[in-house]
Amino acid sequence: MSAPNVAVIGGGVAGTAAAWMLARGGAKVRVIHDRAGSSALYSGAVDDDEHDAALRDAALTREARAFSDALGLWTLGPTTLATREGVVRAASGADRALLALEPLAGKHVAVADVPRDDWDSPLLASALSASPWAERTRTRFSLVAVSALRRGHERRITSHDFAALHDEPERLASLATLLETSRGDHDAWLVGPWLGTLPNTAESLRRNVSVPVGETASFVGGAAGARFENARDALLASSSVETARARVTALEPQGERWVIRFENDDGDVLRADEVETDAVVLATGGVAAGGIALVWDPVRGAHGFRLPFDAPAAVALDGEPGETGGSLYGPGLDGRGLGVLERVGVHADARGAVFRTGERSAGLFVAGDALAARPRTILEAVRSGVEAARGALLLGHV
Repeated sequence: MSAPNVAVIGGGVAGTAAAWMLARGGAKVRVIHDRAGSSALYSGAVDDDEHDAALRDAALTREARAFSDALGLWTLGPTTLATREGVVRAASGADRALLALEPLAGKHVAVADVPRDDWDSPLLASALSASPWAERTRTRFSLVAVSALRRGHERRITSHDFAALHDEPERLASLATLLETSRGDHDAWLVGPWLGTLPNTAESLRRNVSVPVGETASFVGGAAGARFENARDALLASSSVETARARVTALEPQGERWVIRFENDDGDVLRADEVETDAVVLATGGVAAGGIALVWDPVRGAHGFRLPFDAPAAVALDGEPGETGGSLYGPGLDGRGLGVLERVGVHADARGAVFRTGERSAGLFVAGDALAARPRTILEAVRSGVEAARGALLLGHV
């Protein structure tokens, strides 16, 4: 039997986990993704909330842990992190470049005082020192000047661009020397999200500094998101997964197979193309990432939700399949609260198999934030991506 063909639409955590799992199962995998989604914009924290507290053990199955190891980006397990606003927060894991605070309880942490416009180190050190965690553990945070800027414009460039400078070995070695010679009697360094856009840059730095060094969480579009994208690209390449940058316009069943229509930007020319595949995993993200669109239906005079491309998949809100919204004469979305943006998604069963008109659409699966009524967390994205891939691999024709 020839290897099955499976397409994954979306290149975030869920799509990457699904593609990795499919490749391990012997499938020929193609990932089609477009602009950066929420996975590429995250802070570096593997989020912890009431959902993760309940499903952490279920989410971290053997396959999910193996995926994290293969990605080579995260340390999973309960941890404590610092944000750039001076908040100490819990997480279920983190990008390895971030500084884990729990092992430093009761110690003295140096906060790098670098004169960047987006880095208020005095406020950060003050806020962290006054945090309930620091007071409970008797942990101290204090400023230490670090002359890490070489040119005037480095004060104003984005944290992503400043982080990218440290992917250069010479610049990274210089930063290591500055940290090593400036720290005094401190037990660790806390710096901004500047330790490279490549997954291994922070580890390279740490080999040349005698105390722990790590970042705060990133802002949207910062270094943590770039490290995820680079780790994703490396994992997919090593797994022999084909990738394409394109915008999907339609997904159509054709017998027992699927046709995916998409558009490629070729310079100034927009080119239409299509591929045929045995099964599809939708990992296009939720409302925040543009994977679920809010639309206005002038005929019904109401808002509703739908996928941003034509596909035989029902969108559900609060367990109700189909477009759900309100009009000038009835309840609107405001009555459902802002949480509606997290509850809406594609209607599917527990394994991610998509329903269409009350029946499963054979060979079509959904994962991650595109799923209705599932936690919008990294752990859930990994779990659902692995489950969707497993479902595709178990199909009779796959």
